[in-house]
Amino acid sequence: MHMPKVHNTYFLAIIATVGGMLFGFDISSMSAIIGTKQYVVYFDNPAGIIQGAIGSALAAGSVVGSLFAGPLSNRIGRRDSIFIGCLFWLLGTAIQVACNGYGMLIAGRIINGICVGITSSQVPVYLAEIAKKEKRGSIIVIQQLAIEWGILIMFFVGYGCSFIAGPASFRTAWGIQFVPAFVLIVGIPFLPRSPRWLAKVGREKEAIGILARIQAHGDVNDPLVVAEWEEITSVLAIEREAGGGWKNNGMWKRTLAGMSVQAWQQLS
Repeated sequence: MHMPKVHNTYFLAIIATVGGMLFGFDISSMSAIIGTKQYVVYFDNPAGIIQGAIGSALAAGSVVGSLFAGPLSNRIGRRDSIFIGCLFWLLGTAIQVACNGYGMLIAGRIINGICVGITSSQVPVYLAEIAKKEKRGSIIVIQQLAIEWGILIMFFVGYGCSFIAGPASFRTAWGIQFVPAFVLIVGIPFLPRSPRWLAKVGREKEAIGILARIQAHGDVNDPLVVAEWEEITSVLAIEREAGGGWKNNGMWKRTLAGMSVQAWQQLS
């Protein structure tokens, strides 16, 4: 069964960047809860190494997720990689909600982190590959905006749930993390695949059709579509000649620059 696809760039961005909102939710899901009496009592006032492990578990999972996000995305596509990330999110959130100690909580946050590693790397790539040139900057910014909104919403959720007595307080707050994941899972089937990925795996006709519907209301002969397709094919040809990999053609410099920017952003 083929779901009808929506090709409005901003709609695609809104749905895809829910993946960023997942990141924001999980960041503040711990920050908003650790100071509550219910959390402190249930987990016996975790501190030091234990609380550090709980807090850093998300980052640990993100490292794992980001390492295999690239190969996974190249194999099954950007869109389907985001879907796989959602499955990790559902599993991790379920474990957190059902946790009976900090061991399960850490495990759940690590699994959620795998999702964050996948979505935070693949959503921007997907947006860049489906957006028009002149809109790429503004479209990709929506990803960061979604992260900040996720943080804000979850802080308010945590505050509201702090008035619930007992463990139901933090379980409810963590359970609300299911909501954005379900929104993303429902929305993903309506998203077209990345034209660049389709071209990379030899599905040129499908790639041109999606590109035309996004760029020119389905007109495959539109100059913008023709120019974009020529750029995609020429870049892919160069990549094949270079052999791929981050070590070739100075790609390691770009990789290092990108990693440094993201690292310093987190340290801030």
